[in-house]
Amino acid sequence: MSPNKIKAPTFDGRHDPWIFDMWICDMDRFFEWHNLSNNRKVRFAKMKQINKAKIYWRDVEDCLEMRGKPSIADWIKMKQKLLEKYLPQSYRNKLLDQ
Repeated sequence: MSPNKIKAPTFDGRHDPWIFDMWICDMDRFFEWHNLSNNRKVRFAKMKQINKAKIYWRDVEDCLEMRGKPSIADWIKMKQKLLEKYLPQSYRNKLLDQ
């Protein structure tokens, strides 16, 4: 597959654990292919969030800013925050059991 054909998916914030999990996996593959820095991964992932996901992440950033805390600039930390929101504990437990 040529590098020009590799595209990153968008995530719209729907509460479907499978869709969210696939988005995270696809983003990880995209980042692995393009070898981006953590900061660029976060900025790019923000661009790939649409609709409710975009609003949620803006709220996360606004809350951090109001508390005087730095914004999230690490892909691992961003994924963790998104996991808390979009991947219910029951789904995570099911994945661990498999």
